[in-house]
Amino acid sequence: MIERLKIFMLAFPLEGYIWMTSLIFLALINADSTHFTVCPFHNLGIDFCPGCGLGRSIHYFMNFQFTKSFNVHPLGGVAFIILLYRVFTLVKKSIEYSGEKFSY
Repeated sequence: MIERLKIFMLAFPLEGYIWMTSLIFLALINADSTHFTVCPFHNLGIDFCPGCGLGRSIHYFMNFQFTKSFNVHPLGGVAFIILLYRVFTLVKKSIEYSGEKFSY
């Protein structure tokens, strides 16, 4: 069992770790606080940015505050579903790969 887990962990791509970590981070952040942003549009003083609020929207969506999520960014729920689907496909591929690698 430990050997199979090691093979799975090695077969799981870095992209999967990044997406899972970011989703966990978005679930745990305090989205109501103000913070520094790395958005180049916002830092240049441009009011419209298509991506601003997406992280907070995903946070609210994951905490079942759907109206707040939609008000912050209308595509937050869609982005969350896409990210979740991507993580599941990476997990599925890694399980298939580790199963092939483990069978002698």
